[in-house]
Amino acid sequence: MKLASSPGEGLSRAQFNSLYREHSGPLCAYLTRCLRGDRAEAEGVTQEAFLKAWERLGDLREESAFKSWLYSIALNVLRQRKRKLRPLAVETLEAECGRPSPERHASDRQELSRALSALDGLPDEQREAVLLVRMQNMKFREAAEVLGVPENTVKTRVRRGLIALADALDL
Repeated sequence: MKLASSPGEGLSRAQFNSLYREHSGPLCAYLTRCLRGDRAEAEGVTQEAFLKAWERLGDLREESAFKSWLYSIALNVLRQRKRKLRPLAVETLEAECGRPSPERHASDRQELSRALSALDGLPDEQREAVLLVRMQNMKFREAAEVLGVPENTVKTRVRRGLIALADALDL
């Protein structure tokens, strides 16, 4: 896929749509967790991030860097919007995972709720790093690019976040 030097140039709408289909779901899931379960706001941030990506396509120099570049854009959009958002409640199990099946045990619901609450209790920097590295399977280097910090800072944030999660969950 040829990279563009201006919005839309060198990349067809179909190619960009393909990138959207590939990355929008995981990006929206990541943003939902960053926003402590506000799926509607995450969808809005996802849409705005892709719009900005299309407009700034000329800034992308390596096709292989699209994912980290897109996540950087999304985090910038999120941070701009976050100043305007009211505090958000932890989402219910149904909002995150769909309706639980009848076979699902109450203890499973409680454990998931505890884990989500513990994740939501992390400072933003730790939660963002943990979600990128552990849930989005980014390498520390990629997460560092997304967050705009050194790789060792990401490693520290992930380590501290995982320790805090383990403490909160009594692991």
